[in-house]
Amino acid sequence: MSDFTDWKKYNIRTGMRLHISRHLDALSLNFLERKHTHLQKEKRKRDQLSLPGAVAVAASGSPVRDLCEEATCSICLEYFRDPVIIPECGHNFCRSCLTQYWGKSEGEASCPQCRKTVKQGSVRPNQQLASFVEITQKFSLLGGKMEAKGKGRVCEKHQEPLKLFCKEEEAPICVVCDRSKEHKSHEVVPIEEASLEYKDQISSCLDNVRKEREKILVFKADAEKESQDLLKQMKAERGKMVAEIRRLHQFLEEQEKLLLVQMAEVEKEIAAKREEQLARLSRELSSLECAIWEMEEKLQEPASELLQDIRSFLQRSQEKENLEDPPVAFPPFLKWRNWDFCDMNLFLESVMKKFRDTVEYGLQLRKEKVTLDPDTAHPQLILSKDRKSVSWEGVPQDLPDNPERFDTNLYVLGREAFKEGRHFWEVAVGSEEEWAVGVARESVKRKGKFTVGPKEGFWRIGKWGDQYRVSTRNGPPVSMLVGEPKRIRVALNCEGGRVSFHDADTAALLHSFSEASFSGETLQPFFYVRKKEILRLS
Repeated sequence: MSDFTDWKKYNIRTGMRLHISRHLDALSLNFLERKHTHLQKEKRKRDQLSLPGAVAVAASGSPVRDLCEEATCSICLEYFRDPVIIPECGHNFCRSCLTQYWGKSEGEASCPQCRKTVKQGSVRPNQQLASFVEITQKFSLLGGKMEAKGKGRVCEKHQEPLKLFCKEEEAPICVVCDRSKEHKSHEVVPIEEASLEYKDQISSCLDNVRKEREKILVFKADAEKESQDLLKQMKAERGKMVAEIRRLHQFLEEQEKLLLVQMAEVEKEIAAKREEQLARLSRELSSLECAIWEMEEKLQEPASELLQDIRSFLQRSQEKENLEDPPVAFPPFLKWRNWDFCDMNLFLESVMKKFRDTVEYGLQLRKEKVTLDPDTAHPQLILSKDRKSVSWEGVPQDLPDNPERFDTNLYVLGREAFKEGRHFWEVAVGSEEEWAVGVARESVKRKGKFTVGPKEGFWRIGKWGDQYRVSTRNGPPVSMLVGEPKRIRVALNCEGGRVSFHDADTAALLHSFSEASFSGETLQPFFYVRKKEILRLS
């Protein structure tokens, strides 16, 4: 029953054309099953009659029959011709038989043997099975020509026992045949030796085919296990999220409700999309079935009635031929929402101990598209046309000495200004010396020499020589880091009074200024560069 349900779902998913042929497929499937059973019985009788001697005796319950069955297509009940394998279930069929069974359908189909839903494009040739079939056919031919013990098989020409086997002719011969001109230059071996040789080849090929089948079965089991693991992970993540949120008591009650409502909305959207799709498909199915009925009735009408309003009838009928493919049932944004909840759970677990300080950082952090403000740039700093990179030039440019411009320190600020919320931007810093990035108050001093530090309104990290340093409240830089980050992420939390610096590629925290005093002022991105270095906003 579950197979039929899966098949029905498959037909709905893959479009109108497959669904229309559903009833015909059901009838043909029933017919094929009855025909398959009948052909199996007839083939067993034919095999018993066609396998003489020892082969016929062995075929009643022998490895010979097993070998023949292994080499037989379950659709046509003949030896495999151009065998192909379905990786999802491991079953083999003749390429022509499988193509004929599936018909003109595309995309997904069902295995003729186990009814599992598979992708037609995944079918691939089975060369090992083809070799196995070839050897089995040779062995069957050998058995058909061999003399079985106790049955008196003799050479039709010389009436001598068939005790030898000609490898060139691939046929059993007698000792007289061996001495004839026909077989004089041929390689001849005792028939038992030939039988053992072919048995060894078949056994080797059979082992390889069985190993291939085991590989497919392992692949199938792994795929099923992976899907179960993913489902369990999603279920576990949902449980962890609820558990972690509830542990935060009153502080996280609102967050818990918000997240659960969002998940419910996603579930509702999924259910709505499903119902919408099924309703649409049902309407189109009804329309198509009515059209089919009308066309079938039209075909039965006499010529005089059939030709009445034939043009309008054909026009209506042709409109049903090229229906648009059904839209994607579940759009990508629903999957992204699903992934978003899983990713959020990881965040909640990692920041539980410092949740009050960092939860907003993880839930609402925004990336800013920062550009450089040329009105603040020192005359020796060169800005790119897109205002995304800055480098140092030893010769000052002829620029107006406006109040916003730094005239002594090699600084430039970002055009964007922030007073509330949480923001971040990333800067490619390379490996040269020397540079610094960070945040500065809008009111910082611009003219002459001055001390740089948090007290003066600068929160920065940079490289001087072979060391990375940060500005401290007391003024002098302190060595903090070892390593070579290529990109720095600057994160600003205005309400939380925090400026953090991360390695943008590894997410490692480099330094954080906590309890920074912004005094309610507007803040701007800060950049310093000298020597060969180029800073580039990414």
